[in-house]
Amino acid sequence: MKKMTGIIAGISVLCLICSQAWGADVIRMKFGHVAPPIHAQHKASEFFAKYVEKESNGRIKCSTHPRGQLGSHIQMLESLQVGTLEMVSVAGPAMTEFVPEIALTSLPYFYNSEDEMYALLDSPIGEKIAAAFSPKGLYMGGVADHGLKAFLNRKGPITKIEDMAKYKWRSIPNELFLDNYKAMGVKPITLPWPEVFSGLQRGVIDGIDITPNECYYAKIYEAVKYVSIAKMAVNPMIYVASKKWLESLPEDLRKIVIDGMDKAAKWHTATIREEDRTGVIPNLEKEGILINTISDKELSRFKDAQKDLYAKWRIKIGPELFDEAVAFLEKTRQ
Repeated sequence: MKKMTGIIAGISVLCLICSQAWGADVIRMKFGHVAPPIHAQHKASEFFAKYVEKESNGRIKCSTHPRGQLGSHIQMLESLQVGTLEMVSVAGPAMTEFVPEIALTSLPYFYNSEDEMYALLDSPIGEKIAAAFSPKGLYMGGVADHGLKAFLNRKGPITKIEDMAKYKWRSIPNELFLDNYKAMGVKPITLPWPEVFSGLQRGVIDGIDITPNECYYAKIYEAVKYVSIAKMAVNPMIYVASKKWLESLPEDLRKIVIDGMDKAAKWHTATIREEDRTGVIPNLEKEGILINTISDKELSRFKDAQKDLYAKWRIKIGPELFDEAVAFLEKTRQ
């Protein structure tokens, strides 16, 4: 009996050792963002998680964390730098505090379409932007977008730049956002995204700038009445990994993660496009939202107001890179 007990104990110890060894082979990672679970941004994080688990034969397990569960954009990016978080998808403007060059994706009234931004990112200019992440302890693995931003308001429509000063606008505490509103004659109220809906409901703020897609899928239409199509800026979502963590992976798993980031970003954008194509604007109208389009003549006034912003951010981005981007767009539009 004692002999049998010893054998059982030995087997138990062996099983424990083996389970610990097998567990050590599984690389666990977290993917954070601030979007709600219903939105394509979260679905894309789940797409990524499934992709890396399948391609790695279960050696990578990725948990997804929506709604800012792991912190604000800034907090999550800081966690990436020190290696306590593995991956995020964050708004382009939030990235500018870490990598000023990425502001080229988010400058107001800089692009006529989302396709122009992707053409620039596919050029040598995009390679220079991506290279700027590495010295900051970050890795840029892909870019998605939610469309062109509109002005959402609970009190009235925007038809000209003078209308902006009538209302209380929300901004994240970000230099590019704040410079943009200053150029439009507004001193915004800074609120993190999780507080926006209640802020609109309670009248802390009257309006925000997001895309129609975000308005619909985040159900912001329940707290606003007007959507003014402004083509204000592309709203890019940057897929970013911790460089420290990425470099700690075996080469084969590192490639899977990098490929997964690119594929997830493309899936993310394709899903947004399909949602927009199949009826975001009609669906908002069905919810009682009043939609107007700001005229091209008035939009040119919005753009003219950004001259000081462009001059400032040309220096922050780097004059040579900024001028290269402007020349690229001018050539593309010819």
